Amino acid sequence: MNNGADNTRYTRNDIIFALAMLACGFLYWNLIRLPALGAGVTLFASIFCLSTVIYLKPGGIQQTRRSLLGLAVVIMSALVFLAFDNILIKGLNFLFLTIAVIYWISLSTGRTLEKKISVYILGDFYHQALVIPFRNFSSCFGSLKFFISGNQKGKSLLAGMLGILVIIPVLAAVVNLLIKADAAFAGVVADLHFNVSMDIIVQIILGIPVACYLYGLIYGDRYGKNTGSVTIESVDKMAAAFRFAPGVTVYSALTALNLVFILFFLSQISYLFSAFNNRLPELMTYAEYARRGFFELCAVAGINLAVIMLAHLIVKREKVRVLGIETAALCLFTLMLIITAISKMMMYINYYGLTQMRVYTTWFMVVLFLIFTVTAVRQFKKFNAARVMIGGFVILFLILSYGNVDGRIAAYNIDRYQDGTLEKLDVEALSGLSDAAVPYMYDLYQVTADQSLKAQLKEAIEKTPEDEDSVSKQNTFRDFNFQSHNAQSIRNML
Repeated sequence: MNNGADNTRYTRNDIIFALAMLACGFLYWNLIRLPALGAGVTLFASIFCLSTVIYLKPGGIQQTRRSLLGLAVVIMSALVFLAFDNILIKGLNFLFLTIAVIYWISLSTGRTLEKKISVYILGDFYHQALVIPFRNFSSCFGSLKFFISGNQKGKSLLAGMLGILVIIPVLAAVVNLLIKADAAFAGVVADLHFNVSMDIIVQIILGIPVACYLYGLIYGDRYGKNTGSVTIESVDKMAAAFRFAPGVTVYSALTALNLVFILFFLSQISYLFSAFNNRLPELMTYAEYARRGFFELCAVAGINLAVIMLAHLIVKREKVRVLGIETAALCLFTLMLIITAISKMMMYINYYGLTQMRVYTTWFMVVLFLIFTVTAVRQFKKFNAARVMIGGFVILFLILSYGNVDGRIAAYNIDRYQDGTLEKLDVEALSGLSDAAVPYMYDLYQVTADQSLKAQLKEAIEKTPEDEDSVSKQNTFRDFNFQSHNAQSIRNML
């Protein structure tokens, strides 16, 4: 492993890959468009992953079972942008995809701290996302400099590329002025679909640091360059430095907190468990009951997670068994609140139907249930809790991403309305959903005899979803997704 000065010798493969990353840096800004995040993200992810696999293969780096599983997660995440239209989920999925790609690269090159998913994954992400790419940030241009040095063809190529780069802004200005000056020339340019924009220049410039980051990460992982600064020993040493609190201090604090929860449950038992009997506390509506329960849960769960993490981080390892019992009790109380809150939400949904917020909060509570359950069981049984939590979260997130949330919301509420179990159909709320809801609204539009409802549905279908964020939606393949394409076909029929 070479962790010293920069290696000034680069192979032909390194140089070609540097050029490929410069192209990817440009494509990152050109293909990925906020807020739509459509097929352009899928295309970029495909190009980047394919380029990386091709670059690593000549170095004897083959995809293993673990890295292929990571690549499968990357592919599934990338396909979401091509298929679905929910902007919030795609935004979260973009962050998920970025993290998945970085971890896949570390799996492919074998640069993870452990050969399995464990708590050291936090060190892996710090190492892979910040240390390696920035310590090798200059390697991209270092490889190009190596190619150019003493190579007349390389110097000529560089001179040509610089000339093109310099002339682009001049070309853009001249062409745009000529378009305004002459209608015939404007027609020729339009027929050729030729458009020179300052956006291209900005994308090229902003693409350079992206290329340096990506190349630095992959090149560093491939050759083990600047990859030794974060190790299992250094992570353990850092964790040990935080263990300063006497055990009696931590255990006393946890005991006091657990006693507060015991008193809380005893005093609030009638209120908290009303949902199990499908009845409301006096002077409360269903909305107040469910919402109040959820925000209570978020605050308590957040505090409990912070307390558990802090306790395990700072306590001196004197009586681990006591810490485990205190932690398990705190997890149990939190799980009781989660179960109660989920039952409240189910009651709320039963009376008022589904909305995005109700789906997201329910999903979030399921994630919390997973975390606290695994944490509680881990106090009494040794197993790889980190792998279960991370694997469970990945599965739950992919379920959310592929669950067609907006489509399911529309289908559920419309079915309930047609069955007579939902008193009123909130068409305005349906119109606020993404294009995934349009086919279900159109089906109801075709069969309903209620002319007022029919007019509302037609207006909701023809309305561009999230107008302020979708002005340029579907203008190019970058923003394309199948749900919006299908919705537009329905609008054209209307």
